[in-house]
Amino acid sequence: MMDRFLAFLRVWLLGALVVAGGVYVAWHFVVPPPPAVVRIATGPEGSVYRDVAETYAAALQREGLEVALHHTEGSVENLALLRDGAVDLAPVQGGVVLQERDAGLVSLGAIFNEPAWVFVRRGAGLRSPMQPTGRRVAIGPEGSGTRALALALLAANESPPGSYEALPLAGLAAAEALLAGQVDLAIFVAAQPGPAISLLLRNPEKAELANFQTRAAAYAVRLPFLSAVVLPRGGYSLAHDLPAQPVTLMAPSAFVAARAEVNPQLAALMVRVMQATHRGRQLFATEGSFPSVLNQELPVPDAARYAYERGPGTLYQWMPFRFAVMVERLWVLAIPLITLLLPLLRFAPPLYAWQMRMRVWRGYDRLRAIEREAAMAPDAAGRARAQEKLGALETYFSRMVVPAGYAAHLYAMRQDIEFVRQRLAKS
Repeated sequence: MMDRFLAFLRVWLLGALVVAGGVYVAWHFVVPPPPAVVRIATGPEGSVYRDVAETYAAALQREGLEVALHHTEGSVENLALLRDGAVDLAPVQGGVVLQERDAGLVSLGAIFNEPAWVFVRRGAGLRSPMQPTGRRVAIGPEGSGTRALALALLAANESPPGSYEALPLAGLAAAEALLAGQVDLAIFVAAQPGPAISLLLRNPEKAELANFQTRAAAYAVRLPFLSAVVLPRGGYSLAHDLPAQPVTLMAPSAFVAARAEVNPQLAALMVRVMQATHRGRQLFATEGSFPSVLNQELPVPDAARYAYERGPGTLYQWMPFRFAVMVERLWVLAIPLITLLLPLLRFAPPLYAWQMRMRVWRGYDRLRAIEREAAMAPDAAGRARAQEKLGALETYFSRMVVPAGYAAHLYAMRQDIEFVRQRLAKS
């Protein structure tokens, strides 16, 4: 019985090892699951970036993912956190990317235009808004995208740092400082008027919104990440006719950045979330303009591009995200399993049958050896020893248990043992 069990075990253990090896190899080609916690960098309090990050977090949590938000000062800090691996996703302002420094990052798509709102204090006497030589300029804090874009705009006008007094004011603090005459120029970057921009637009007698209409094409050439957008007359307030005339602003496009090794399922899910959040009409974009992967400063991963072109896969349309990911991973593992199991199921029974027959056939070597030993025995004692060995062999096979399908071989062996015994008795 034990021999039968061992034969069975050898066959199927070998098969199990083959299958396990195939699964092990396939596992290295299976996409790893999404991270247990998705870490998202946000932006300063009251910013559109923080609102967007919180919207993303709520959408991901509805899909069963855990989300951790990291509050930051803005785009520059967001990029630094991505490079350090401290976060997985971050909204980032266009124009702050450096190709060599940020080579390990990718873009999941642009999400909205984010123009620069340049306000000049009435009576400041500036010949050009972007040439504030010797003046005080509110350009935002270190680590913010506002500061990065403000410095780029000023540098394009040959106004290097040091030719003006740069103040790290932002938001309402910068707007109130401009109205109070404490700064001459204040630069904001926002997708839509917030409290600070609204305050300045409502005080046109003290603050003038710079119009880039006549030099928009030149800015787009010098700073390719910028495009011209128009705030129409009355676009902020029809009731108060603000602004009193159309104003052209220069705008980078904000985008969602990630690390190059971003999980493909997470990237595809984020595309769905971004489409649900940003596809509607915006102040500076028509419906359906965003999200977009056109003219991105960073490469777009294949999983995100596939999601834009073909939409979510069938599994993700009908199943919860976590369950769909599990099914997709198991399906990749099922392919080598099926490939290995089909031939294994075909060849394992013949291999088992061969082992059963070999258990009997090995006895024929011993039977022939006993027969030769008896024929060459010089005396009766030698033939008696051969008879004892023959009896031991018969006892061994009489106790052997084999499946019913192989019993014929066992009985044939026992008949042949009896035949040899009779020959020995006659001799």
